Amino acid sequence: MYRLAAEGVLPHTPPMYRRLSAQLAQARREGRFPDLIDTVREVHVPPAWPDADAFVAEMPGWFRLDRSAGQKQALYVAAEKDTLRQQPTGWLEFAGIPVLVVRGFSSQSYADVVRDRVAHEQREACLLVVVLPGFAECGVTMHCIR
Repeated sequence: MYRLAAEGVLPHTPPMYRRLSAQLAQARREGRFPDLIDTVREVHVPPAWPDADAFVAEMPGWFRLDRSAGQKQALYVAAEKDTLRQQPTGWLEFAGIPVLVVRGFSSQSYADVVRDRVAHEQREACLLVVVLPGFAECGVTMHCIR
């Protein structure tokens, strides 16, 4: 949809999004269209283990050092669309680079969380803004703040 709207094939309007969403939902129910990644709705199940040994065996996988500790700059990557979140987080998780998803716009509380993290870093922070292919404004920009 985003690519079609960016290329002017479909109008970029709320009625078009609602209509397309309804048609795609119907196609998914009928098995004619694959499921989309839904990162907003989930079943929240508390973690559980069959026994204490299984719990203890899993614990080492949770430990991580801050890979950016001691570096002059803290890098943050921002993506516009939540549907694309899996790509940058998958690419950057091994390096410990935080990914921000703004879902087309940011909120003041989200901006405050990021500002507090940067203030706590006590070093320059760089925000790499990534707009992936399929969008008219596709590209990468970097903004650094002290």
